[in-house]
Amino acid sequence: MSLTAVDAARALAHALEETLQAIPDDSRGDAERALRRLQDVVLPRLEDADAPVLVVVGGSTGSGKSTLVNSLLGRNVSRAGAVRPTTRRPVLICSPQAREWFMSERVLPRLAKSLGTGGESLDAITIAVEETLWPAVGIVDAPDIDSVEDGNRRLAGELLDGADLWVFVTTAARYADAVAWKHLEEAASRGLRIAVVLNRVPAGAEQEIREDLAALAQRRGLGEVTIYTVEEQPLSDGRLPVQAIAPIGAYLEGIGRDAEERAAIVRRSLSGAVASSLEEASRSLEAARERHRAFESASQDIAQLVASYAREVAFSSSDDVLRGEVSSRIAEVLGSWDMTKTVSRVFAGIGSRLKGAIRGQAAPDVQVQRDLTGGLAQRLADQYHRAWQEALRRARPLVDTGSMDELLNVDATAQLARVTAQQWTREVTEIVREQAESSRVSGRMIAGGINVVTVSLMVAAFTMTGGLTGVEVGIAGASAALSQTILEAVFGERTVRLLAQQARDALNRLAAQSLAQVLEPVTAGLDRASDKVLVDELADAVENAREVLA
Repeated sequence: MSLTAVDAARALAHALEETLQAIPDDSRGDAERALRRLQDVVLPRLEDADAPVLVVVGGSTGSGKSTLVNSLLGRNVSRAGAVRPTTRRPVLICSPQAREWFMSERVLPRLAKSLGTGGESLDAITIAVEETLWPAVGIVDAPDIDSVEDGNRRLAGELLDGADLWVFVTTAARYADAVAWKHLEEAASRGLRIAVVLNRVPAGAEQEIREDLAALAQRRGLGEVTIYTVEEQPLSDGRLPVQAIAPIGAYLEGIGRDAEERAAIVRRSLSGAVASSLEEASRSLEAARERHRAFESASQDIAQLVASYAREVAFSSSDDVLRGEVSSRIAEVLGSWDMTKTVSRVFAGIGSRLKGAIRGQAAPDVQVQRDLTGGLAQRLADQYHRAWQEALRRARPLVDTGSMDELLNVDATAQLARVTAQQWTREVTEIVREQAESSRVSGRMIAGGINVVTVSLMVAAFTMTGGLTGVEVGIAGASAALSQTILEAVFGERTVRLLAQQARDALNRLAAQSLAQVLEPVTAGLDRASDKVLVDELADAVENAREVLA
């Protein structure tokens, strides 16, 4: 089913609104402007091309915007005065016939609307009904584009974005101000009709200033601009004399009474708003895609970090796990295990354990297993802390890590490391038992030396890569050789490397799982899976709108 222009514009507006959170801060302005133009210009015009024209009277602080509007209407509708900013809340003047249109949600939908005058609240607009105004025109007295108040400047920009025609009011002293020309150039770039009112012109200087302003407009890319001049003169009840503003009034009246002229203004406004919206939406889309790629890349980096640090755990032979007294005790326990005296060792082991229990001491093979498990736990805890710091460093450019502690809780990570190391020891023991059953190794032999065989497989898992060099060979080499001998004696040479790889894989898995658990706050902060859906929807909406509207 093909989309109508209204459907395409509405879908793009919805997608932009939904995707704002997924667009980087420095590009969000593009999306917000595109959304405003779609809501304020494109959709209202597509839905009703004959709706009243919105004329926005804008300009710099103290340029006389409110005075001009009041003078055109012949009564003081908008507040004027010396205190700046004068216009704090915009006023929209319309005929009774156009009141329903301008009060509706289809016009300037983000602003609350109320009938009457007064009020200081921003994000709201006062609707003033003027019996003598042409039904096909609404006039807005906007806040200053260079106001000292941020809210006024923002609202002025939004109103100008929603205009069909902009009457720019400036003075002979300020017509070259940079802020004003920035807005003028932007309006011209999207085809908006512009009329310039040059106010407070000294007597006799009209021709010179008008020519200079016209030349400036040409240089700035505005082309031929309608310029009206108003000489400096006294006000009567805060308003200019009728004859001073008669040409401006005639210009607006001509628009109000000429349907073809209004249609031409609307076409230019709509065409420019569509083109600008599509351009800004496309930039926003690309920025959102780039942001999502950055989050995906960071998430992948963290996943690789987990895998890398988990692999390093298995190389603990170069750390305290197989160093010093632990290594000596391992060598002593493994070296004293005599395969030819298995049965006698069963009973001797039982007797040794009973004596050790009475004395509060663990049997040597049990103690060595605990030493290995404890060394592994320390190695894991060290990796947790290293990985946490590195993960924070990589995530910091993308997410606010201020709520995440710089340092991990030592007790909590130590406990997790102990639990993980103990789980691995249990899994290695289970690997030994399962292999013994499948190989039909003597049950009594395994029962008598299960801890020794488990320790042998743990050592083999640490050293199976052949990565021991230099001093490490002297420290752990004896343990590695003895573990290899015992495992080959029990299971046969072919099976040993397979068992060591199984133990190594189990360690990698458990280490990775625990590392991922530690880094979960960081990975959760980088998870933007929901943004991907929104970005894809925006891409579809931009493509559809480009096909239908462009």
